[in-house]
Amino acid sequence: MNDSVVDINQYKYEQAERDIRTKLVEYSERPEIQSQLGEAFYIWRDDPDFLPEEVTEDQVDDLTFEKFFDWFLYDFKLLDTQERVIERYYKKERESLSETEESIVRDWLQNLYSFFEIEEVVEGESCKIRDLFTKEVFTVMDSASSTKVKRSDIIGARPLSTRNRFYFSAVISVYPSTFKNIIIDFFNNEFKEYRKSFGNARTKEQYIKDWGFQIGHYLEDLVNRPQFVTPEGDEFVLASGLYAVKDNQEVLRRLGKIKSLHEIIGKEEDIKLFSWEKKGRNDISATLEIENDRLRIECYSTSMLEKAKNKIEKELKGLVRHLNDTKKESEAFISKNKDKKDRLSKMPPGARNKKEVDETLDDYYTRWIDQPNPALKGKTPREAAKSTEGRKNLINVLSELEAIYDSAKKRGEPYYNLDKIRKNLNLK
Repeated sequence: MNDSVVDINQYKYEQAERDIRTKLVEYSERPEIQSQLGEAFYIWRDDPDFLPEEVTEDQVDDLTFEKFFDWFLYDFKLLDTQERVIERYYKKERESLSETEESIVRDWLQNLYSFFEIEEVVEGESCKIRDLFTKEVFTVMDSASSTKVKRSDIIGARPLSTRNRFYFSAVISVYPSTFKNIIIDFFNNEFKEYRKSFGNARTKEQYIKDWGFQIGHYLEDLVNRPQFVTPEGDEFVLASGLYAVKDNQEVLRRLGKIKSLHEIIGKEEDIKLFSWEKKGRNDISATLEIENDRLRIECYSTSMLEKAKNKIEKELKGLVRHLNDTKKESEAFISKNKDKKDRLSKMPPGARNKKEVDETLDDYYTRWIDQPNPALKGKTPREAAKSTEGRKNLINVLSELEAIYDSAKKRGEPYYNLDKIRKNLNLK
């Protein structure tokens, strides 16, 4: 098939996706659905001290509302019909959908917000991820997220599938690899309670759809509260042990015989990562990394680290030599990551400071002036500025852009002063 035909078809499909997103959001604005928004937030927030009428812009920040609204569209069961918003939309509006739009909505009906382990990253392109609960593995095409995560990270996300291609809906949450077994332990305990309430025939996918949002709140509490314990009842700390390796290949061979160790596959040849999962009689939760002549064990408590060290020293006797142990208290971990999160929330992916953002935007709009623009009937902004009608259209385009940047400025996000463009094009 001709490449240009493929590109056109892909463009049309992506346009249909954008249209469906808009239609779904507009459908959710109907009075009978909007009237349930406050109660939905109360349920999602899972906070008895938070009242439904408090769902206002003053009470809820943009990031929190974006996470909530994503859940509201795909997971919340409307109180009047017990249908999810996307299910009701499909049921009521199906006849008005094109064949392409209908296939997109059918795919989206099957989505799950879940927790995943990053197995591979192609920076600026994609992530290969494994569901912690269902073990499903697939590749997500997301250039922005692939610059923020690394192999072995744990993420909370909603992958949407369209034509067997996956991408993330809304924002993702990123956690250190040491959170993996905490998440799995919480899931296993809650899944048992879920089955007690609704019957043993219920599946993991049904639990994730109905109760899975509670996992995110559990992790949020875990990070924000300085006093908490592990599932084993120990104080939560990020504990690690470092070893010198004498024979790398022999160490890898012996590790491969430990059934409870799962190797995380990746492209890098110098680093090998393993996840130590609780299986059968094994009660160790840890991650293990080998790079050159160093082996590092990471756990979420000092007692768990001791268990892992004893196991490793027994299995690799004569091949490793203990160098040191370190631990990071929860308070230090929280403050560091909170500062990092605050900085990241104000900067776009890959940008380290405001100067970089300003230089990038200057460079972009310098090129933008001489690029054909559909909103200007195919003319470049510089060409449009030469005629009365073109100038009028150009002023409208700049006004729309300015409104977007004004909103970003109020939220404390990067913005651009469009007066630079007006001056360059001699516009008042």
